[in-house]
Amino acid sequence: MIQGLQDKIKLVGIDLQDRPAWYKEKVYPANKVPALEHDGKVIGESLDLVKYVDSNFEGPSLFPDDPVKRKIGEELLSYVDTFTGAVRALFKSDPVKEAGAQFDYLENALKRFDDGPLFLGQLSLVDIAYIPFVERFEIFLSEMWKYDITAGRPLLEAWIEELNKIDAYKQTKIDPKQLVESYKARYLVQGLEDKIQLVQINLQNRPAWYKEKVYPPNKVPSLEHNGKVIGESLDLIKYVDSNFEGPSLFPDASLIESVHTRDPNKKKFGEELLLYVDTFTGNIYNSFDLDPIETPIPALVPHFDYLENSLQKFDDGPFFLGQISLVDIAYIPFVERFHPTLAGVWKYDVTEGRPKLAAWLEELNKIDAYKVTKSDEEKVVEYYKKRYLMQH
Repeated sequence: MIQGLQDKIKLVGIDLQDRPAWYKEKVYPANKVPALEHDGKVIGESLDLVKYVDSNFEGPSLFPDDPVKRKIGEELLSYVDTFTGAVRALFKSDPVKEAGAQFDYLENALKRFDDGPLFLGQLSLVDIAYIPFVERFEIFLSEMWKYDITAGRPLLEAWIEELNKIDAYKQTKIDPKQLVESYKARYLVQGLEDKIQLVQINLQNRPAWYKEKVYPPNKVPSLEHNGKVIGESLDLIKYVDSNFEGPSLFPDASLIESVHTRDPNKKKFGEELLLYVDTFTGNIYNSFDLDPIETPIPALVPHFDYLENSLQKFDDGPFFLGQISLVDIAYIPFVERFHPTLAGVWKYDVTEGRPKLAAWLEELNKIDAYKVTKSDEEKVVEYYKKRYLMQH
């Protein structure tokens, strides 16, 4: 769009959280954005796309003829994926300590040519390739970790300032608040796979050592940490949230760092929802424990309606408290097990007529850290049948 193609290209907005089926089926099977349909073919992948636009539309080329600049430009373009991947990976560790090297790379690259403030001196495809990522990282790192990527990097600061003078670029920028909330949900769900050793327990045949030496109540899950054992799911997730690195997943006015704004209403409602977890699950389990000729559906409706209504409380995101929180983590394993069981045994879809609940399930299933914890649906249904229906 730097070449001023607003009048020659029709822009079609795609909801990244809910990509329409027609886009993958009829436009771009890879289902990535952006993509460009031109002269009967579709070009995807950001770098390929900007090169294609530069070569196939009117206007001066944005890649230099000078062989030295061209060589450096190609090197910088080939590093884009490395740069973005490295910075994103740091969001789940300690970006304040470790992000410096990536932004130092950009600062040093901006020293190569002195005939302008941009990577190759004058505006080029290299700037177009980097700027959307750099500005998003700048916003997110500043908001979450108070880390200023331009501190001590005057050339990077001048580069960002120069590109923000270009109207065609400014029109493409995302709203900072939306960006931060999107990145929070995507990257800040605590991934502790590398910090916690998982030990599987057969629920049908729990080993004697577990009750005798680990957790006398003999329930799962439990966590052994710093010489003590924490059990009960709600206590456990609260403990993890408070004792492991990463922004808190519960709103609290006393917290310095949280994925939530300091909202007392969210904190109060969140506590209410957490208190209701045992009531919700207990009532659903009790409804299963009926004579097989009876249907549990009438007894279930109010409890899933409660979830649907709760999801309407805040409008700043698709989760119970707007953004991802301990509440979602507390409910999702139960809801996703009840969902296939009710559908498989009684043909009851808990999301029918409940669009907020459907969107909530879909959104959580986009989170890799959650997806790796899911049980096989067929096994879940068979287990519930055996536990609740075959005893009658």
